[in-house]
Amino acid sequence: MKKLLLALALVVSPVSADNSSPPPDMFHQTVPFSLYCVNSFERMVEIMHDDFKEVPLLMSHMSEISTVIVFTNKDKTTSTYVGAKVDKQGNEEVCILWSGKSEKGLSFSLNPNPVFPEPLKKEGTEL
Repeated sequence: MKKLLLALALVVSPVSADNSSPPPDMFHQTVPFSLYCVNSFERMVEIMHDDFKEVPLLMSHMSEISTVIVFTNKDKTTSTYVGAKVDKQGNEEVCILWSGKSEKGLSFSLNPNPVFPEPLKKEGTEL
């Protein structure tokens, strides 16, 4: 469990791929919380489907060994964030990281028109 938390902390760390520091107004905070986990992604999908009435809507592969999955129900009144990791021996650990509810059906929505920033230039070359 501690290994999963560490892996997920590294995956969702605010430090960017180019090893730059977070903005000065961003601070680190350690918060203790419990996770509910199973040993396979298939079992988590089954639980989310049967018990929570949610299906996977988005998967973000953060590395070869870790993935974040967002589940939601048909009415978008509930969403659950799940983290999955595979260790070197091929063992899976899949945990509910966070779940929530929205009475207005806004627990999950996609940005229909994302506007991405232009790549930074450094000394006349693109990064």
